[in-house]
Amino acid sequence: MSEPAEFQAAMIAPALAGPVARQAASVLRLAARVLGDVPAAGARDAVSAVRCFAAAPTPANYLAAVRVLRHAERRHKLNALGRAVGPRRTEEGLEILARGTDLDPALLEALRALPPDARNRRRLTLIAEMLTAYRLLEARATGGQRELRRALGPLPRPATGERRARRRAGIGRRT
Repeated sequence: MSEPAEFQAAMIAPALAGPVARQAASVLRLAARVLGDVPAAGARDAVSAVRCFAAAPTPANYLAAVRVLRHAERRHKLNALGRAVGPRRTEEGLEILARGTDLDPALLEALRALPPDARNRRRLTLIAEMLTAYRLLEARATGGQRELRRALGPLPRPATGERRARRRAGIGRRT
């Protein structure tokens, strides 16, 4: 695919002069590489940006075309990576949910039945990460409370009159 792009760049270069020729050759090589990898549905914006640059080869259109082409290439690579790693991440998220909570098995099966798309994978991962963070915070708070009680010893109870006044004020009421 690079031969036609280099051939076309060599044909365009004499017609254009100076930096515009270098920009055109650069966009053409990048477009040949990206449009060879990215499916047509994901490259519509990139094609329109290249056409815009071809119609008016200005530095602004060059930068826009390069930015859109690189964005299309990056998005294509990330989607491919997500398809390769996605099912494993979904299973890891479901395992954390299964271990970290007392979920009903029917609910776990319903979560497993969700379509394995990126949105559900992110949701399950976020829920699993929040549960992990909650467990870590709870363990840290429990340990800190235990250390504080050990350091302070038994706390004195307030006098009877003081307890009544606090109850009337609504302080310390257990709900």
